[in-house]
Amino acid sequence: MPSPRLLGLLGGSVALLSTVLSHAQCAKDTDCKADRVCDAGKSPQAAPAAAAPPVQAPLGPRPTAEPPPDPPMTKRKMQRHSTGMMVGGIVMVSLTPVALVVAGVAGIGDGLCRIDHSEASCDSDYDATIYGALLSAVVLAGVGIPLLVIGAKKEPVEDDDMTATISPWATPTAAGVGLRIDL
Repeated sequence: MPSPRLLGLLGGSVALLSTVLSHAQCAKDTDCKADRVCDAGKSPQAAPAAAAPPVQAPLGPRPTAEPPPDPPMTKRKMQRHSTGMMVGGIVMVSLTPVALVVAGVAGIGDGLCRIDHSEASCDSDYDATIYGALLSAVVLAGVGIPLLVIGAKKEPVEDDDMTATISPWATPTAAGVGLRIDL
């Protein structure tokens, strides 16, 4: 009796060979294109269509194959919302790790103090520094990140051509202030 593996290998090989060797173009009439009829697994060629009468071209300009290109987009001038806000945010976010290092060093100092001395003498020395530095880090990050994001946001520049200029004037006999408004 052949082994199950050998039977599976032979069965798979027969299935692959049968699909490779079959060349039928159609199995039933619905497999053929248009009005063709399936004949012994082959789709007969369609009869050449009768020559259609020539279509008269419409008068006037010929339509183009491609639509006209879109007009070029004018690039709007952009500027930051506020450079001062962005710089302030950068400084505050940059100081956040410093506050965390201060809290960490104070925590290590508190731990070493508790090893060397009694707990009562170390409580007031380091707790204020640890909690103050942690609170400072949270405030610096919480305020600095929004400042940085909002300040760095790019906004389109308004094209306001309206200006108002105030200029003082003086002559030997009179003086005053002039106002010029350009709309």
